[in-house]
Amino acid sequence: MKIGEISEQTGLGIHTIRYYEKQGLINKPEKDDSGHRNYSRLDTELLNWIACMKHSGMPLSKIQLYTSAFYSNNNGQCLTLLNEHLHHLHQQQTKLNHYIDVTETKINRLKKT
Repeated sequence: MKIGEISEQTGLGIHTIRYYEKQGLINKPEKDDSGHRNYSRLDTELLNWIACMKHSGMPLSKIQLYTSAFYSNNNGQCLTLLNEHLHHLHQQQTKLNHYIDVTETKINRLKKT
């Protein structure tokens, strides 16, 4: 799969995909006879997961640890990193729920005046 196709499937920009390659988040793909990158299905799946982790607030340094563990088949480290991230997401969710409640209360008070 060419870089434009993988960009469309993952929602990541071409420059972002190349940056992730340079940072070692994904392995460099094979190149075809004309020198174009040829990504695998696994690359697509991993880039989708990287995007999910990034959008949910995981720093690139942790994502890099995750992908390194992923490529090394170190499921224990992958689980540790994901459990830490999930804990962080639950903390964020609790804070967001509080801010939603406070904002809704303020809106309701303003509607009554």
